[in-house]
Amino acid sequence: MRARVATSTSTRDPSKPPMRLAYLSHYFPPESNAPAARVHELSRALVRLGHEVHVVTGQPNHPRGVVHPGYRAAEYRREHVDGITVHRVPTFPAANRGVLLRGLGYAAMPTAQLALGLAKLPPVDLVLATSPQIFTGLAGLALARLRRVPFVLEVRDLWPESIVSVGALAATHPLIRALGRLEHTLYRSAAAIVSVTDSFVAHFVGHGVPAANIAVIKNGADLDLFDPHTPPAPLRQQLGIPEHALLALFCGTIGMAHDVGLLARAAAIAPPELELHVVVVGDGAGRAALAAEIAALGVGDRVHLLPAVPRREVPGLLAAADLSAVVLRDSPTFAGVLPSKIFEAMAMQRPVLLGVRGEAQALVEAAGAGLAFTPGDPAALVATLRTFAMLGAPGRRTMGQQARRYALVHHDRTAQARQLAAFLEPLATRR
Repeated sequence: MRARVATSTSTRDPSKPPMRLAYLSHYFPPESNAPAARVHELSRALVRLGHEVHVVTGQPNHPRGVVHPGYRAAEYRREHVDGITVHRVPTFPAANRGVLLRGLGYAAMPTAQLALGLAKLPPVDLVLATSPQIFTGLAGLALARLRRVPFVLEVRDLWPESIVSVGALAATHPLIRALGRLEHTLYRSAAAIVSVTDSFVAHFVGHGVPAANIAVIKNGADLDLFDPHTPPAPLRQQLGIPEHALLALFCGTIGMAHDVGLLARAAAIAPPELELHVVVVGDGAGRAALAAEIAALGVGDRVHLLPAVPRREVPGLLAAADLSAVVLRDSPTFAGVLPSKIFEAMAMQRPVLLGVRGEAQALVEAAGAGLAFTPGDPAALVATLRTFAMLGAPGRRTMGQQARRYALVHHDRTAQARQLAAFLEPLATRR
């Protein structure tokens, strides 16, 4: 059982017409989470290859459920971003927490995506819908059927498994069962599936999808933005962290799947001679609980919780850190994921402090890009930090250089866009 792998690295054949692609996504910049970054960076690269990309998304409101300045929830808005035509549909803003309101936000946008897609989109050759969340896939399937073009589903997270894994709903809940049926329908109805990990392929095949209809195009990084020569942000000066202290950074969504509190628990038991400081930069459903845990543990002098920043500032934060922490809950579901934070750290030549099992651990170890510890175990995390400390700055620098070389070969967004185009072009031609 082997998924189809597109390996083309050439530019588009000028003798062939460009693809006209509708790309449906729940997230898009100025939202700064990983799904938004993937859709933006792949779309931008596809445009540079000569293709026409229409992103159909909502008004930016992640993660707090507050529409960003300059946008209005109830409007339709058309933008041009890096050559991409962005169609923003009316949106029900919902914070990245809770079940009811967040569920309403998830369910409302696909209806608007379908309606506005039919009314506003020019002719397209193919509809690509990305999850999370799964209802975007349903909108993509309906739009493709009504436009009579192929439907391709890109799967970044397995729904509804991920909902159960973070404890949002029980596996026996009627909604989870309904989502399971929807998941099966989407997989079987898609002309093809784009997976971000090798681990998901068996799951799709188990739902009856031929392996030849699956392409694995993993997460990556914009290697121009994540440039190791970026000047470091003045984190140490602003927070009073000594130059010789070991600084571990977590930067990104503090979500239900992310066990960021583990970093605080590790700091509470770390010996003084380790001189550990943890900086957490981000927002999300778990931020309030994390702040409470930091206060309860009394580690506020060495675990620093900072607000989320625009994506353009992330490279400077990574440049200021000794390690980039990537932590998820210890769940079998998450053993199959590849968090984008891994590739951004690798691109910035920063070793990865990894609390994720499975495919992520295998990749980081194969690349020599960092060290893994048992997820959820603060003592194991402290032991791994000791190893990083013993390596010293020269050893960590060597590890970071290995990570960057691996990212250049395997996880360049531009190369991945070429792979995606090579996979989609035959489908678009057969419309």
